[in-house]
Amino acid sequence: MKNKKVLLVTAKEAFDAVKKYSGMSGTPARIHISGTDVAALISRESLVGELSGINLDDISIILLPGSVQWDAEVIEKEVGIPCFKGPVNAANLPALLDEIKEIELSTVNPADAVIGEKIKKRLRGEFREMKKYRYEFGKNYIHLLAEIESAPKLSEGELKRWARYYEDSGADMIDIGMTAGGGNEDKIPKIVETIKEVTGLPVSIDTLDEAEILSGVDSGVDLILSLDETNLETASSIDVSVVVIPRNKQGTIPKGVDERVTLLEDLVEKVSDLNKSLRGKNRIIADPVLDPLNFGFTGAVASYYEFRKKNPGMPMLMGVGNVTELLDADSVGVNALLMGAASELNIDIVFTVEASAKCRGSVKELDTARKMMYLARKHNQLPKDLGIDLLVLKDKKRVEDIIDPQIEEIDFVKVKKTPIKELEKGMFRIYLEGGEIKAVYYEGKKPKMGFRGKDAKDMYKTAVHRIKVSTEHAAYLGKELGKAETALKLGKNYIQDTELF
Repeated sequence: MKNKKVLLVTAKEAFDAVKKYSGMSGTPARIHISGTDVAALISRESLVGELSGINLDDISIILLPGSVQWDAEVIEKEVGIPCFKGPVNAANLPALLDEIKEIELSTVNPADAVIGEKIKKRLRGEFREMKKYRYEFGKNYIHLLAEIESAPKLSEGELKRWARYYEDSGADMIDIGMTAGGGNEDKIPKIVETIKEVTGLPVSIDTLDEAEILSGVDSGVDLILSLDETNLETASSIDVSVVVIPRNKQGTIPKGVDERVTLLEDLVEKVSDLNKSLRGKNRIIADPVLDPLNFGFTGAVASYYEFRKKNPGMPMLMGVGNVTELLDADSVGVNALLMGAASELNIDIVFTVEASAKCRGSVKELDTARKMMYLARKHNQLPKDLGIDLLVLKDKKRVEDIIDPQIEEIDFVKVKKTPIKELEKGMFRIYLEGGEIKAVYYEGKKPKMGFRGKDAKDMYKTAVHRIKVSTEHAAYLGKELGKAETALKLGKNYIQDTELF
């Protein structure tokens, strides 16, 4: 029985792809090419006839293309071998074949969904286990602290929106980002109250101003960012956890690794001496400070490494916004790399902000990245092939097109750029607003009808059904709505008639 194979039924056009991807699995398989060109058009009658005429003694299970339009159970009834639907996408064959004994296949639904749901179910269990260590330091759990930038300048509505958004994005704590220069201590009680109205997450305050620190403590914040040599004496007056940074009385952070680490250790010890209630309770958190690229980044990373080596049990914080915000590169890969470094260094809190448009979504990206690193460490594997990823603009595997051999018989017309023609009396104005695509139809300068949604295809079909437009105008509308949907998903700006990339 164990030497038996899986029979993969495919159509003529998909044979090369099925052969390629099935060969990536160690599960023995045999391919049957149906007499039909397209997999979705394979009929049950013709396939029963084909399979009845071949030797199936070495077959333990039959997998049909996921795109066939009928219940696979009929094949089992006719040939006496269990038969199920395989994936629609041949690229999913390796994952399916490798776990075929563990997956509950369906005779009705394609296996793509079954594979995806099995992976999601396993990951949900793993992440529930990960969250057991939430708010405990020294465990394999990296907390996400998300800053509301310039909080004193925001309205109550804006503060609530940011707090909800960060919690929905995966943050464990919300930080109140104060403005430079201090002087906003009177606003802090209301800011803390407003944020705590919409979230039960712990709240921190990011300021070096002593009056603002004390106001934050009195208002019920759970963490202070930060104490340094300029405000060290404040430690004696507070009873909440504190972050300590290696900043001297002159307001500078040493560039040298040894000097930075030594200063930080000295300040941690002084804070502990000033407030003995913070000792031995993981309430003092060290932050060597991560510098921007080309301004001491590698030295800062070395400082984290040296401090961790000398202080293995000390809670540590890493502020990654100094890198993502000060680098004109897509934040997805940068956040993944920085979270990987935080994982290796056993960092307890990763601190970030979404101040600029290019960094919107960073908290969610970091949440995904920490889950990847958690799984990689737990299973002692590289952060790849985990069932979760941060691949947004590129694909992990290249799926090759299946070329119809008949194409060789036709000529291709080389398309030239054509001049813009005046469209009919109506026109569409397309834009993004409130997390949706909006398309307004004008006749002359007067708006006549509007459409809104998130799916370009649905919007296009509704619009052309309601409004009579030429074929050329319909093609233009479809193109622009498709661009708008891509921009919406990626968090990019959308400007009509302008390329996205």
